[in-house]
Amino acid sequence: MRTLVGGGGSRWHLAWAPEPPSRNFAEILVRTTDGRFTSDFAHRLRQVCERGDAEMGIDPIAGARVVPVKLALGPPADPLVFRVIGSGFADPALLQQAADRLKKIVNEQPETWNVHDSWGVDGYQVLVNVEKDRATLAGVTNAQVAKTLNSYYSGLRLTTFREGDHQVPIYFKLRPDETHSIRELQESFVEGDNGKIPLSSLADFKFSWEPARIERRDMNRVIKVSAQMEPGVTGNDVVNRVLHLDEFKRLEASLPVGFHIETGGSYEESQEAGGQMMKSFGISFLLIVMCLIVQYNGWSKPMLILATLPMALAGAWLGLFVSSNSLGFMPQLGILALFGIVLNTAIIFIEFADILLSERAANSDGTGPIAGISREEFRSTLLEAGKQRMLPIFLTTATTVGGLIPLALSGGPLWAGLAWCMIAGLLLTTFLTLYLIPVLYAIFVESFRIKPL
Repeated sequence: MRTLVGGGGSRWHLAWAPEPPSRNFAEILVRTTDGRFTSDFAHRLRQVCERGDAEMGIDPIAGARVVPVKLALGPPADPLVFRVIGSGFADPALLQQAADRLKKIVNEQPETWNVHDSWGVDGYQVLVNVEKDRATLAGVTNAQVAKTLNSYYSGLRLTTFREGDHQVPIYFKLRPDETHSIRELQESFVEGDNGKIPLSSLADFKFSWEPARIERRDMNRVIKVSAQMEPGVTGNDVVNRVLHLDEFKRLEASLPVGFHIETGGSYEESQEAGGQMMKSFGISFLLIVMCLIVQYNGWSKPMLILATLPMALAGAWLGLFVSSNSLGFMPQLGILALFGIVLNTAIIFIEFADILLSERAANSDGTGPIAGISREEFRSTLLEAGKQRMLPIFLTTATTVGGLIPLALSGGPLWAGLAWCMIAGLLLTTFLTLYLIPVLYAIFVESFRIKPL
């Protein structure tokens, strides 16, 4: 176990964004003996903090947010984040009202917990208005008043004590019981040119509750509404549902001019990554199609080869579903690699089938309707090609799957999704390719009159 009080410290984990220095924040790192129990332990810890445990003699923790989370790979983004943005110096009260309505909508979703906003609760602030005329007569400047206030709360640095290579600052501070009351602040004295002057005779005090924290994004005021998800629920599904709720649409329609709501967190990250991935996939797919068309000087055989891609995609989804992995970046990368392997298998079969058809056509009398051979000879050639290429294709798939199995079982959360989607995709596609590609080849040639050679 490790404890940090007053902030999140340095960035000790890639997927963990440390909290800025704050007096009301503490972080406890717990390392479990087995990673399989981490999720259950975090869930149990949250229940005990919220409801208490009579057997353990623990009361519910009130007045604090305790958020047990399991460290995961990927960007440090919350599963559900909405941003309420007001242009420029937007009215904080209007921003807070919109954020409160949005928190209510998010909190009504059964899968969410720890719904909060980034501004937090308001802070009790003391505004000291110095009367310029009285301060001038007393020979007191605003800098002297500020120094007195800073010394009252933070202390006055007097000197520095040097101990070897270390310098230890020495502060003059009031006793803790003397800084708990605002009345004692009013009764404090300010050192001016004409001696000590009571602060209350120079300034007026105004007390109010104000936002303790104001965040900005692109020079605009923003409040982030965040939430955690129950185990087994993805934040993207809940975000999509909230975006289509009538209550959310009414909230957007009621926002003043210059205000708007946008999504963030893992939903935003997945949208950006998905867009980049689809762009890369589109370019790769276009290049593959162009290469196949140039190689076969037509569109029929490239269509046969590309028909294996939906089968590979179905197998990849099946692998992710069976292994309970989400479609993250690494599984998407595995699907792209799977497409290349599957296309290679289809190309090998079609090339070998064309070789056998050329031999049959050269030895025939040329009277058949399909490249000089009969329909029965054409079908038997496809079957022979499938039988002869079955063993090489099967061995290629078996060696690839055998190399991926250790990665799927002990590769951790980073590689498990990629390995399982490739394993299931290879097994399903290899089995279907040996049956579906010959059938499609025969349909193209016999029904659409496509020349096989």
